[in-house]
Amino acid sequence: MECREAVMAVWLMNIGRFCDEGAEGLVRSCRRVLEAFLDTEKLLGILGKEPEYEKMWKLADTAFRMSLWESEDSGKLARGRNLTSVFSRVTVKDQAGPKKMYYSIRKESPQAVFPQEEGSDEGRKKLSAEFMEELQSLEHHLPKSWEDFIVVFDGLLRKYVWCITASDYEGEDISLYNQSRIAGAVAACMLRSRDQESRYFKLAAGDFSGIQNYVFSVANVSEKGVAKRLRARSFYVDVAVSAIAQDIIYRFGLTQNHILMLTGGKFYLLLPNTADSDRLLETIETEIEKSFLSLFKGQIAIHLAWITIGAEGLENYSRSVTEIMRVLGEKKARAFHHSLTDGEGWAEEKFNLYKELSGKHICQSCCRELTDKDRNYCPNCTVQTEIGTRLPRTRYISYYRGEKKGAYHIYGDYWIGLWTEFRRDGAFLTEQINGTSLPDEAKGAPVKIRYMANYIPVDDQGEVMTFQDMAEKARGTKRLAVLKADVDTLGYIFADGLRRGKKHFGTISRVNTMSRFLEIFFSGYVNEILTRDRTYRNVYSVFSGGDDLFLIGPWDVMPGLAERISRDFRDFAAENPALTVSAAVSVFQPREHIANMAELSERSLKYVKNHTIKELYPEKTGRDGVCFMGQLFGWDDLREQLEVGEKLAGLLERKLVSTGALRRIGIYSRMYREFLISHDVMSLMFDPLFYNDRQRTYGDLEKEKEKDKVLKWFLDDYVRDLSENAADLRVVRKNLFFAEAAVAYGLNITKEERG
Repeated sequence: MECREAVMAVWLMNIGRFCDEGAEGLVRSCRRVLEAFLDTEKLLGILGKEPEYEKMWKLADTAFRMSLWESEDSGKLARGRNLTSVFSRVTVKDQAGPKKMYYSIRKESPQAVFPQEEGSDEGRKKLSAEFMEELQSLEHHLPKSWEDFIVVFDGLLRKYVWCITASDYEGEDISLYNQSRIAGAVAACMLRSRDQESRYFKLAAGDFSGIQNYVFSVANVSEKGVAKRLRARSFYVDVAVSAIAQDIIYRFGLTQNHILMLTGGKFYLLLPNTADSDRLLETIETEIEKSFLSLFKGQIAIHLAWITIGAEGLENYSRSVTEIMRVLGEKKARAFHHSLTDGEGWAEEKFNLYKELSGKHICQSCCRELTDKDRNYCPNCTVQTEIGTRLPRTRYISYYRGEKKGAYHIYGDYWIGLWTEFRRDGAFLTEQINGTSLPDEAKGAPVKIRYMANYIPVDDQGEVMTFQDMAEKARGTKRLAVLKADVDTLGYIFADGLRRGKKHFGTISRVNTMSRFLEIFFSGYVNEILTRDRTYRNVYSVFSGGDDLFLIGPWDVMPGLAERISRDFRDFAAENPALTVSAAVSVFQPREHIANMAELSERSLKYVKNHTIKELYPEKTGRDGVCFMGQLFGWDDLREQLEVGEKLAGLLERKLVSTGALRRIGIYSRMYREFLISHDVMSLMFDPLFYNDRQRTYGDLEKEKEKDKVLKWFLDDYVRDLSENAADLRVVRKNLFFAEAAVAYGLNITKEERG
């Protein structure tokens, strides 16, 4: 067992940036809480650098410096400065340095993670007082163990200290919360490591392989059944990876702060380099293989990889992550190696997945597992249907070691409970979903806040909507659309975007800060949009977390939602042009197989990533755009064309312009694109055709335009813009280029009204 006092000392060493009392003052003020788990005199001795505890102080100081990694001593630190956005540091190639932006000092929430142009320490004293009051109140609600206390203490730091900078020097964009928890993990590893010279750590990573294939391989049996199993499978990805991460830190005897990242079907753990760490990780790896081979017959796998690193691996953590991803790639190429070989070659008997086929038939849901003939669904799909039914009402996810009544088995000895109310029933960890404050009855319990994009639309009777129900909510054409989006070049940004000249700023605390903020945006803020903005109340969140999302909803609102998310992400990322989002909005019939939706949406997203329209965007090679209605748009152009489409729809609804006239504009738009891109002179016919159409079709509308401002816009601005200099290759008419898509949008959102 490591010296808890040394570990806590390094957690607290920088707390004076937030609390006027400083580390020693905090210990004295909260002595009655801390002494339940620590020798407070020893802790004060380490913090006070007393000779008796010099060795522990030096270790804590080394761990602190490793977590922060400043290239020189920054001297005396000012108290209470608010955090600079880590995204302000990101640069790509020769791009000029982005402007610094700052977070307001307030409690953490999805709305709070949007930086402002000016920094201020206003509010620190009030927030610090609330933090101390809540910490002291634990005297009446003491956690049951050191491990529980770390969960509670970590939650308090996250709630109150996330917005404070860890340093006034290079670490100004590192959250004090992230730096403190990592410093504690570093100290614990150093105390246990067999290599007391340099290589103290094992960096371990887990990855759920084939997420999309697993989540979307649900047959189109009934709409309700599909929706339930879809959300259950997406949820299972998260909890399965989480259970394995919990198992590893438990076997190593570590606390929750050793989980560096846990999102998007991946985790990273910081473990000590002990004499038996490799053997233990190999044992866990084999157990994972056998478990998933038994449960899912090799359809899915969770791969585990690890590397040994020293101080330099924390300083250039980006390089460490790149290396461990390489090792993970090798593991994926040898999936189930331990389970399907016997030391001499393939164990052929292991490939016989079913020994008895009599009385069996294929599962009607996943079409991959066998089940008894008197059952429609295999055991996995049956459980997933039950989980999917409970998830919309779930507010708490509890993790148990050992079987628990009413809970679900996930992996090994790990079970999860899905509850509508908080309960103290032996869970070693409970996650409160999307709540920013814990209930009074949870005080002192190992509970943490978890942001989750789990919004599910319901009808007027409170019943969960089917895909058909969602399609019916669309204006005009009753169809669905999938919005698939992710952050561009994020791998490069983590690997090299934090470099300035020869200096690499991809340290463990900075990368951890960036990862956590991205998770808050995609899991927390995206859920806030769906929950609070009634425009998107009928959109279903399949998943959103890490750096990507997959949403399904009425087709007419999805392009606007894509543009909203892109615009908000730009604000979230400190208006840094190096950080962009690409998306695809793909329209489908409501009974389309979900797997086909996913595959076609992925193809469209890849198209956005790898293509551009040079005539419109000569500076781009791809990315930072969206595909909708079969057309590639820049984000500003999408917003403008959606506005155009809405105005055209209004003219159609009031019968001021005919559908035929708009369809012809679409044809002229297509001819113009052919002329612009291929320089086909025959396509120039659009110009005289359009001129003739204007003379014949719009002449009678001239006398009406003064009575209607939209009609006046159409005749005096829009149509004139479409035709002006359209045959001149030196001038690109964006409205004409995109007119076919804008017309299609307007026609489709009024189709129902037009019969």
